[in-house]
Amino acid sequence: AGFIKSPLSQKRLAQDSVELYCEAIGNPIPEIQWWFEGNDPNETHAQLWDGARQDRVKINATYNLHSTSTISIANLTADDSGMYECRASNDPDRNHLSKSPKVKWIRSQANVFVIERPEIATNVTVGADKVTLSCSISAPQLTITGHKWVHKEKTLQEDSSSGASTSYTIEGTVEEHSGIYECIFEANPQIKGQVNISVPPQVTAYKKSEHGNEGDTGVLTCKNPSFPAVTTWSWHKSGHGV
Repeated sequence: AGFIKSPLSQKRLAQDSVELYCEAIGNPIPEIQWWFEGNDPNETHAQLWDGARQDRVKINATYNLHSTSTISIANLTADDSGMYECRASNDPDRNHLSKSPKVKWIRSQANVFVIERPEIATNVTVGADKVTLSCSISAPQLTITGHKWVHKEKTLQEDSSSGASTSYTIEGTVEEHSGIYECIFEANPQIKGQVNISVPPQVTAYKKSEHGNEGDTGVLTCKNPSFPAVTTWSWHKSGHGV
């Protein structure tokens, strides 16, 4: 058995997820196992199974021409930090309880570092004809290499500054730019914060009046720029209720 692809060490934030990938080749097709050793000096290697850690661990493997296996861990905590080991072997005695395999398991290791999620303070400043959004991060131990502002998956602004705060100014009124804006701190791992521009419900008629002949279809339209979006609309005719 031999490795084609080995898992790569990664840094992740607490509550995020991580995925490690391993690929092995051999004849016969080798079996792949995943093992873990935590950072506690007294902790020993333990094999990981699909559904471990209260079902946060998922392992998917395929054995077709060669072996591939992916382990993913959801909702990471500090206890998930440590060394993950992909083991492969095609020795017939590899899992025998008393016989020692002639060919040892080959091993490939990757470290996962789970970093406590830093706090991001956000602020919205509304002026007469502009809105300024700002984010500040409490993570001096991380090396920040830039910032980015994103709205509806569109990048609005980016820079390569190393500062612990970033701001973005929008020309116009809050009603024109309501919604969720994302401030991104480029680091390893990447850190994201959300700034919400909220607007209370307000109704604007698309047209003030509508004319038509008897038998025609009339369409009346109202719009509402609020955020969060309204969930219920009702129409009333004067003197007739809803």
